[in-house]
Amino acid sequence: MIRMIQGSFVKSDPTGTGHIPSAAGCPSTGLSWNFPAWEDISYQASEEETGLTENTGAYTTRATDSATRLNLSPRETPQSITVITRQRMDDQGLNTLGEVLTQTPGVSTNNNSGSEIGGYRPFYSRGYQLNNYQLDGALTPSATFGSGWQGNNALDTAIYDSIVVVRGATGLLTGAGDPAGSINLVRKRPTHEFQASIEQGLGNWNKSRTVADVGSPLNEAGTLRGRFVAAYEEGESWQDRYKGYKRLAYGVLEADLGSATEISLALEHADQNSHGGGAYTGFDAGFTDGSKTPFSRSDNAMADWSTYGNRRTIVSLALTHRFNEDWRARLGYTHGRREESAKFGYAGVVTATPDGMGDLMLRKFNDEWRTNALDASLEGRFALWGRQHDFVAGFNGYSSVLDRPGFINIWGADKVQTLTWNGHVPEPDWSAHGNSSTKTTTRQHGVFAALRLRPADALSVTVGGRVSTWEIRAKNQKTGAITDDRKENNVFTPYAGIVYELNKQLSAYASYTSIFNPQNYKGVDGNLLDPEEGENYELGLKAEWFGGRIQTSAALFEVRKDNLAVADGARLTPEGNQAYVGKNGTQGRGWEVELSGELTRGWRIQGGYTRVVTRDQDDERLNTDTVPKHQLKLFSTYTPPGIPRLTVGGGAIWQSEIYNADWGGPSARKTYTQKAYTVVNLMARYVFTDHLSLTATLDNIFDKTYRTSTIRHEYGPPRNFLLTAKYQF
Repeated sequence: MIRMIQGSFVKSDPTGTGHIPSAAGCPSTGLSWNFPAWEDISYQASEEETGLTENTGAYTTRATDSATRLNLSPRETPQSITVITRQRMDDQGLNTLGEVLTQTPGVSTNNNSGSEIGGYRPFYSRGYQLNNYQLDGALTPSATFGSGWQGNNALDTAIYDSIVVVRGATGLLTGAGDPAGSINLVRKRPTHEFQASIEQGLGNWNKSRTVADVGSPLNEAGTLRGRFVAAYEEGESWQDRYKGYKRLAYGVLEADLGSATEISLALEHADQNSHGGGAYTGFDAGFTDGSKTPFSRSDNAMADWSTYGNRRTIVSLALTHRFNEDWRARLGYTHGRREESAKFGYAGVVTATPDGMGDLMLRKFNDEWRTNALDASLEGRFALWGRQHDFVAGFNGYSSVLDRPGFINIWGADKVQTLTWNGHVPEPDWSAHGNSSTKTTTRQHGVFAALRLRPADALSVTVGGRVSTWEIRAKNQKTGAITDDRKENNVFTPYAGIVYELNKQLSAYASYTSIFNPQNYKGVDGNLLDPEEGENYELGLKAEWFGGRIQTSAALFEVRKDNLAVADGARLTPEGNQAYVGKNGTQGRGWEVELSGELTRGWRIQGGYTRVVTRDQDDERLNTDTVPKHQLKLFSTYTPPGIPRLTVGGGAIWQSEIYNADWGGPSARKTYTQKAYTVVNLMARYVFTDHLSLTATLDNIFDKTYRTSTIRHEYGPPRNFLLTAKYQF
């Protein structure tokens, strides 16, 4: 959704405490809604209110509504929030969503398989998978960008002002979903003054990246503004026989319809393509007896004719009206169309030892997705009993339609020799194989409301809830049979949070919300698992230091869940996919600390430590292959006072071991374990003139070899560099 960035109102709460003086027509015990005539007002929001980070040079934001829709500072929000700003993305060269999430405190990844473009790469927060997305603050199905694990990882960040990750359940705004949190993709906005830049990057493996960005008012009065961003990237990989490219174009127009109303229209088109890559690239880590296989990080288990493509078009329309300095209404609509296709032969499943023979897996599909999302809200503040309080109410919902006209998935199509594999295997005659044809429609909509009361200067209490309806229907297009037909009506998701200011810098908070998450995981019998249900608790401290330049937080959290989907070892569904089992009485517990901001002039820092463990009702650890128990992430840059044109920086990611206890049996534990590891990164930038700068990033400087999967030879990138020249007009 959009926000006004023009005009100005006089603040009605100059003290910032929530207490306002009595006035005529507003006695100290009365209620004032303060609605003037529309034609008598004009408004201009500050950067603090919009939460936009571009051109601020900051690693923090002063305001965000990603958690509750109420526009609050991170300190006022009773949940854990991490903001990866535009400055942070530029400093470290975080050019994909996957790279951003890898660097985000509290988020872990299991690159279960595949190349950067077309690979399966789920992300986890607090022990659970991150599946909830917002686009400019509005609930948006993940299928708008990619198919769950596939496609979202390679989203290009050139068009984003910031990426906000809320950790913990976000049912108030997202309804059905995991307690992991949500990802808010905040796009760049038009500018009130002309600005333009072009940048060219070169890196390892013939990587080339070009980005052009221009924003400007489009009329003399500045009431019509525009922004256009284009990016193109191509390259190869440390994995044999892989190459890929991405193209992206984004345009947005913004217009003032009078002094208090703003409308924007955005169009986004992108496509990703890879050759020799896709869903799986790593060979099995072990032979059938559990002993280790001899493959390296450069080995690619894909046939050389394997391809993947993902093309999307997104159109967004948004309207914001300011009634006065206290109240505004927002309305937004987003339509997405996406085509996704893949064909591959995967030779990675090693089924014998020591001869290295493996099963060849074949897969081919060409999917079409259509998504629609609607978001409407009214939010503002009102006076009651001499104090100001906040209120928001709204409706949001989406539909997602998948047309899958032909899907071919064959395990064990042939036997191949993996020890001498070079990718050369004939592409099959796909017409000779049977295929399935389905159409799946998923819908969710709900109404939500939240009230933030200020009963005392230092105390705020937020209560709210959401009533949601969720449904899914799948139909076999060949036989007409209904293969899935589920609906959940009027599911209530309560939300409560409390924040108490201990002093001018430090606040304590607590929050609670419930969890409801229908799921598409199946058991060995082919039946879908029941919806996940549970509760999410969080308790913590937040602080702002040096006038808000530094933000710190510490949190304790617990998630209780029934019907948690856990991989059922190596067992498969009748369709040949991974089978899952629902675990009841599961608990995820942990704690985390985080720091972001500017320690001294020119010294920026962001990082955090997380400890999380999930257990079942028998006290056995769960998700040991996807969620490390300990994780530390840190990144910092420094501009020396005596050399203001130079910026240097670096950081590190450390995580404890991950392992798969159900794969290969207890005797093979070593084979399916990735020990604790550290990856260190460096950067440097020199600004030659007011227009020209050069940035160099060096990742994994010690060339650490580490697996990102416990069961396959999937690896993180070797040592690599990216050199980027940027010219600003």
